[in-house]
Amino acid sequence: RELDTAYATEGLALDFWTAFDSTWNQPWKYFDNPSVVNRSETLPCSQSNFYEDNIMRSYLTWSGDTAGVITQPDGSLIGNCQDGYFWQAPACRGNIANCIVYFTGGKGYSLTETMQKAAKWNMPLAIGIGATWSDFVSLPSKHKSLFYWWVPDPTFLAMDPVKSSFPDYNKQAWANGDQSTASSSLPVHKIVSRDLSSLSPRLELLVDNFNIDMGSLNKILMEQISSGDDWKSVACEWLQNNEETWQEWLPDESTCFPTLGLYNKITDEFVPDRSNKDGLVCRACPSGTYSVQISDDDGVTYICQACAPGTSQSSGAALACEPCAKGLFQDQPGQLRCKRCEVGTYQDEEGSPTCKQCPLNSRTLALGSVEFGDCGCEENYIDVGGEGNLTCAACQAGLLCPLMGTEESLKKGSHPLGEGYTPKVLEGYYSKKDSPLQVYKCGKVFQCPGGLPDTCAGGLTGTPCAECPQGGQTYSDGCEECELWRQFAWVIGAFFCLFILTMSYYLMTSKVTAKASVLFTTTCAFGMLVSLLQSIGIIGGMTVEFPINIKGLFSFMSIFVLDLESFGFACFAGANTAFRYSVSVVLFPIAVGWLALNFGVSKLVPRHAWDLTKVLSCMGQVMQVGFSTMSAVALAPFMCYTHPNNMLSLLKYPNVLCGSDEHASMLVGGSLLLVICVFGFLALCTYAAYRVPSWSATENHKYVRCFRFLVFRFRLDSWWFGVPLLMRGPLISLPIVFATDYAGIQTVWVTVILLSFLACQALAWPWKVPLLNALDCWMSFCIMVLVAGSALYLEPVAEEGVTAAFVDAFSTGVMVVIFSSIGIMILIALSGLVRRAAMGGGEEYAFINLGRTPDSEQVSVKLKEMAELLGQMELQELEKALDTLAVFDTRRITSFMTMLSAEVLYDRADFKYGTRVSSQSFSQIPAKK
Repeated sequence: RELDTAYATEGLALDFWTAFDSTWNQPWKYFDNPSVVNRSETLPCSQSNFYEDNIMRSYLTWSGDTAGVITQPDGSLIGNCQDGYFWQAPACRGNIANCIVYFTGGKGYSLTETMQKAAKWNMPLAIGIGATWSDFVSLPSKHKSLFYWWVPDPTFLAMDPVKSSFPDYNKQAWANGDQSTASSSLPVHKIVSRDLSSLSPRLELLVDNFNIDMGSLNKILMEQISSGDDWKSVACEWLQNNEETWQEWLPDESTCFPTLGLYNKITDEFVPDRSNKDGLVCRACPSGTYSVQISDDDGVTYICQACAPGTSQSSGAALACEPCAKGLFQDQPGQLRCKRCEVGTYQDEEGSPTCKQCPLNSRTLALGSVEFGDCGCEENYIDVGGEGNLTCAACQAGLLCPLMGTEESLKKGSHPLGEGYTPKVLEGYYSKKDSPLQVYKCGKVFQCPGGLPDTCAGGLTGTPCAECPQGGQTYSDGCEECELWRQFAWVIGAFFCLFILTMSYYLMTSKVTAKASVLFTTTCAFGMLVSLLQSIGIIGGMTVEFPINIKGLFSFMSIFVLDLESFGFACFAGANTAFRYSVSVVLFPIAVGWLALNFGVSKLVPRHAWDLTKVLSCMGQVMQVGFSTMSAVALAPFMCYTHPNNMLSLLKYPNVLCGSDEHASMLVGGSLLLVICVFGFLALCTYAAYRVPSWSATENHKYVRCFRFLVFRFRLDSWWFGVPLLMRGPLISLPIVFATDYAGIQTVWVTVILLSFLACQALAWPWKVPLLNALDCWMSFCIMVLVAGSALYLEPVAEEGVTAAFVDAFSTGVMVVIFSSIGIMILIALSGLVRRAAMGGGEEYAFINLGRTPDSEQVSVKLKEMAELLGQMELQELEKALDTLAVFDTRRITSFMTMLSAEVLYDRADFKYGTRVSSQSFSQIPAKK
């Protein structure tokens, strides 16, 4: 009423602060003053916030109104309530009749703000506080006054009060304590449960859309006051009467909320938009998808979108997909979970659709690797790139390269992941410390224990562990210092060999007959034994990995092919390999030269002068005995085996690299020995074998006697067998020369060569002594079996199992048979030293001839009788009888006739038949004319 009256009377707008400025207006005319207020309904100032120091001090600070406060003896400030109930503003403090009553509640709601505004805007206010809440509520209805109130609230609603406006809210001023501007509006919040958006997002949207204007709200409040109904009934009535209002609050069925997406119930699938709203509802996004906001003509909604590659979502009802963690990937959209990177890949970034591939020939230890450092080289490869630069190179044979191995760990002998990942050099191989990946194969396994690079056994040096330092010599496990007695022993041994060579002139020039004496048998048995051991020694040079027990025997047999390294030869010839080889090369020319020197010296003493034919035969015998050895020595520089690093070394001298200067000098010596001594001697013997029958037939006996060594051991009708026998050793060596790196080829060809010789031997039956023929065939067969059995060792054999047991039994059995045969030969040789009776006599050994020899007298009688009977037969009758014989029988008759012509009728120059060497060619007595 007052508002309308003032406006109608003076045009005062009492809803603005400017109308209350007492300097220009008299607003008190429209309100009651404090004198009409019952003091019992008001609170004494002493019991209110007027006696709060901080409130009064704040007022004084911003208003400067010292009269409005009283300073207490203790220095605190209180409000200056002149009547003890009302505080008068400066605009009416001198005249209470000009004051406008202002009521507040409590102990002074918003007291500081009201006091500052009254002082600031010159408002004639008398501020009083209701003694009780009831008093505060009733006082404004009893008096024309200003009062404190908040909305929405039904307390003063029936009075239809109007809010007084002040200058707009100044946030900075209020922050500093200046409350003279309008206070900030306090919004009426809609308080809901924190998880309502998850439990019922549509309800939350309904609450969010709920928006009722103050007028409508006041009507509801007034309705409740006037009707006296409870609030629920009043609210329901309003909803029933205002459907158009609240229908706008209801969310659209196709308006989805976060974690939900558009779903078509008709097609039973999630859809990407709401272009067709039929059957559209909102449902929680399933696992593998996430809720994403879209905008269209109908507003904002959410759809379910498949997780992109590189992400996943397992829980469903999600607002986002989780990026795949490091070590994981997902190459498909809409997946529940990410996949671990496969072995050989890694991922060091999050949210990747793929994994990164480890470099070529590398892999990881397990699934889900998270960094490049997890990559390491595969087995049989090794990292040569160093830290942070993985480069995997193939390991050469002789290196054990486990998974994750590195060159650095090979050098150190340790790996961060443990011993199982540490590369190492295998036993039997060697590498240098400065180039550990360049592997050399050692000549003998025990020389290279393996492990760390640059490791040799027993003090050995060089590449690959095949040399001893100067003044040292090799022995079974390494090097040992040369002792003086070894050098002395070698000197004594050299002189002893020269002595034996001299004595060989007398031992090897005995009379040759068609029959064999026991001493002859002994000599032949010894020669066969040496030849057998030479063949075994050459076979031991094959690159087949024989078992250790057989290797030891082969190593011992190597002395028969002049492998003197194991006997301290370095102590005599020095540490230089090329020089030691040169000494081996000249041993054969020295032996021949020594015999020639002996012959020359003997001429100085005519009584003891040597016969030239015997000397030449003796030289040939020496060359023949050592021919296999000589060919093995000559071919040694040609036997180059390949190291895993593709470099080549001599098989017999691994420390000599093929192609080096040292190797070149050895090639010169070996080539000269091969061409002059090996090929030259073989060519000379081949020519002699061809010419001996004609020399014997024409009685050029001196030439025959010069080549006595070539034919004397054999039946005189098999005089030629000495040439094939010479070739056996070199032929066995050739596969080792041409296929040094291929043990399988060596095995096949050596088997073929031995089988061919066995066949030739069985057909010729060349030895004069039947037992030697049988033993020779048997020994050749055993050696052939040994070589053929080496196929078992072409691949490594497990230490245990059926194969290992068979290999051990087989190897042991063959060696037992071979050495049993060698024992028989030794017994034959010993028998010749004990009993020297001539063969064909009454004291002959039957076992040597494989049976007893027929009595010569009986044979002579029967032969004469047969000759007389043949003489009585007509030529046509004899021819017819011979035509009916088998070829083999006819050949035996012709062989018999050839033998009679050369050995029985040797003095009948007018009768000769067939080709055969006569024993008379070796007789010291001139043949009869």
